[in-house]
Amino acid sequence: MHPIFNRKFVAVISLMMCIDSRAAFSKPPVPANGGGLLTAGICRIESERSYKLSLQIALGILGDQARKELDRSIASIARMRQELSGLSDKSAKTSKALTRANFALTDQIDGLPKLTAANAGVMYDVNEDLLNKLNFLSFSLEVDASESSSRLAALALRQASLAQRMAKIILLRSLDKSMASKQGLQVDLNQSRIEFKNGLDLLTAEAESDKQLKARVEVARGQWLFYESALASMTNSANDLRSIATTSDRIAEQMIELVHLSYSMPIDKMNTARWQY
Repeated sequence: MHPIFNRKFVAVISLMMCIDSRAAFSKPPVPANGGGLLTAGICRIESERSYKLSLQIALGILGDQARKELDRSIASIARMRQELSGLSDKSAKTSKALTRANFALTDQIDGLPKLTAANAGVMYDVNEDLLNKLNFLSFSLEVDASESSSRLAALALRQASLAQRMAKIILLRSLDKSMASKQGLQVDLNQSRIEFKNGLDLLTAEAESDKQLKARVEVARGQWLFYESALASMTNSANDLRSIATTSDRIAEQMIELVHLSYSMPIDKMNTARWQY
């Protein structure tokens, strides 16, 4: 399994948050000295999602909408790169991590418009390398800021990432049939499914005492049942692939709403921009 999903990821994910309102989601309130952490987390989610959207385009899944979302995602990544580069008081370790992440971001952004069935597997590796570097950047920023997030927020954002991860693996295997036999991808998919189910149980326990949080987790559970059914399908029909692409985003939305609630930001004030498919 790729190192970005080892147990240390729970700690690292504390810096993650939702996609901003100009891309897909509005940000939760920024913790003191935590702006860089939130930006790095947004960048990670958008980087993973931009690869997934490129797979959708190559497969002809919701093409026009996927192209619009990809353009927005790439524009958001560009803004965040500027924001991260402009951070003051970066440690030497953070500056080095940012340089490495920027090189990896350039590799992915340059490659996405050229994504085809022939190079989708290579781009998967590029995406994985980028995510590892963004995780390292996030960890370094977390150390610099001495910032921590709630356990519920960390869990919810990890769930959002897992949902995207499962979708991109299925879409990759559907685009490049030779990838279907890759044992590493199957291991990643199976492990991600297990971790997502376990994460739902942990979220349920964390949200038990809060009515709003508990209700959101229950909605996410219902969406997971639908998502898991599509993931388990052996046909990978056009409808299945569409369901996987869209449900991964809906689950992410629910998880990001949980992040907002964990920061005591009422849902009706979140100004969440939802994807309309």
